[in-house]
Amino acid sequence: MSTRPDDPDATYLPARYRQQVLAKKQHRIYKKLLTSGIVIVVLIIVFFLLIGMLPVPQSSTLMQRPVTPTPSMGGQNPAPVVNVTVAVTPGYVTGTGLLALHSTDMLPLDKAVSFLREEYPAETYTLNNLNLTDRYSGHMLYEFTIQPAVSSLTETPFVIFSDALTGEPYTPGQEDARIKMGNAQDLARKAFLGIRSDKVLVRYSADPDSGRTWNFRFVKDTTPVLTGTIDAETGLISSFAQTIQTVGRPTEPVTGLPAAQKIADRYISGKNGPVAVNMSIGRYFSLGSPSDPVAGQYVFIYNRIVNNIPCEADGFIVSVDSLTGEITAYERHWRAPDNAFSVASDALVLKREATYTILKRAQETYPESVNGLRIVSAEIKWKDQHPIGVTPRPGSIPLAWKVTFDDEIIRANNSAKPAIAWLDAQTMGILDFEYRH
Repeated sequence: MSTRPDDPDATYLPARYRQQVLAKKQHRIYKKLLTSGIVIVVLIIVFFLLIGMLPVPQSSTLMQRPVTPTPSMGGQNPAPVVNVTVAVTPGYVTGTGLLALHSTDMLPLDKAVSFLREEYPAETYTLNNLNLTDRYSGHMLYEFTIQPAVSSLTETPFVIFSDALTGEPYTPGQEDARIKMGNAQDLARKAFLGIRSDKVLVRYSADPDSGRTWNFRFVKDTTPVLTGTIDAETGLISSFAQTIQTVGRPTEPVTGLPAAQKIADRYISGKNGPVAVNMSIGRYFSLGSPSDPVAGQYVFIYNRIVNNIPCEADGFIVSVDSLTGEITAYERHWRAPDNAFSVASDALVLKREATYTILKRAQETYPESVNGLRIVSAEIKWKDQHPIGVTPRPGSIPLAWKVTFDDEIIRANNSAKPAIAWLDAQTMGILDFEYRH
């Protein structure tokens, strides 16, 4: 017998039992609701605790997010658009200058960083700090502290700047260069009319090792297709290197070494006029990996010749594509004036005297390595290395013996370079001696 009109087949239960069952069901429902509420409260507390533990950046990039206005009702005025600032934590430390010096005319931080990444890609450079500075008169600048991403724990960070209004690269002192930024861009474009690119980027450099130059980059999409340097005083292109795509490239060269050398000879003459040089090294370098090589390029090293004697520093380096015969890289080193070389061009010191003097000095430096000493080469050359920006005095570049040697310790270390010593070919005085274990 059933007491449920909705289900006549249900089992009959007395009234008091039905009330007990109903009470138990309600108790279980209340218990479940209470447990769920406690769990939700605990999760909310943990969430806010985690937010409180997050580090607060010194500053942050702000994005303006407009709130959609509420439609007008009953003839009332529509609600105004309200700009809500949402803080976005950057992946770098921001400086206090961003708040103290910021103005609405400046590029947003994300745009400034995107311009930076065109020159210093994220996969190869880490951005550590970003700030805004006005310490260079007449310029409001974004200041970036970056370092190479590879071995970033040991690489020294360095600072670069960009104009905070235009995003153009800026280097302190570029106003003093005879060739200005716009001129450098025009010179680079005219020199490489055949290079297809989206933009040409230039940045001034006053590096002690390379002198005052404009470094340029031809960029296609986000990939540099050609890089180089322009002398900031003369406007001459002193170096460049073109990116060679290896995908789909055959494995064997089409152009041989003699033909490639003629191409390099003609290029030097065409850019510099008739110059006295001698090709001292010509080698072929394959591209790709040892297991999957592709056709590479020839590299030729030319030494400047003065009174039939080669220079150590002045000369050219030229690379030629082994498939197309195109010049893929070029370096020009030609800094010493003609009158800087010594008038005495005959060596008074014989080769055996030079090597004996150098070996004796080497024995005194490392007596324990006497038995393993070996002369690798001895050449008569002009010792024409001198600091960038310094013009050698007339007759100050000496004629010298360049002696290369090693010992058992150096030979056992694959990363070690042979020792090099220079000896004056007139006086037999040691001009330079680099011998280290």
